[in-house]
Amino acid sequence: MVIEAVRDSVSGFVWETDAIPGFRTLRWEEGLLIIPASFPVEDFGRRDIGFACTEFLEGSGSSGQLLFQDGIFPVSEPLVLADGLIELRMTGGELEIRGAMIRYRRPAAGGSDFKSGLLLLAGMTLMIIVLLRRARLKSDERSRL
Repeated sequence: MVIEAVRDSVSGFVWETDAIPGFRTLRWEEGLLIIPASFPVEDFGRRDIGFACTEFLEGSGSSGQLLFQDGIFPVSEPLVLADGLIELRMTGGELEIRGAMIRYRRPAAGGSDFKSGLLLLAGMTLMIIVLLRRARLKSDERSRL
């Protein structure tokens, strides 16, 4: 199992060791991962973490059991994946299942990116208006000579 962007400093993932004695907890806005304190978690890629699950991994939500079939699936309701050793709870994002590999991605944050794009557009528009006005003034100045 792989959880994306955990090691990214601005992603919002926080490791806690005090919540449950003998366990580590990874918290983020849409989920929670509970693993034993001695359970090995490995770096996977530049920003992700990965860990092994047993063959007893099961998933369930309010709609029933999760069927592990290949594809990318949005998490549209609270979902729990557990194998007796680890427990992954999530309320949003998406699961990508490819054979024995399960990858969890948080939902894309679109709100803040949209505002910065509008600010950039407004600045470029203002710059074009100022340059056109300046060009017109220079043109009028030359025509008078």
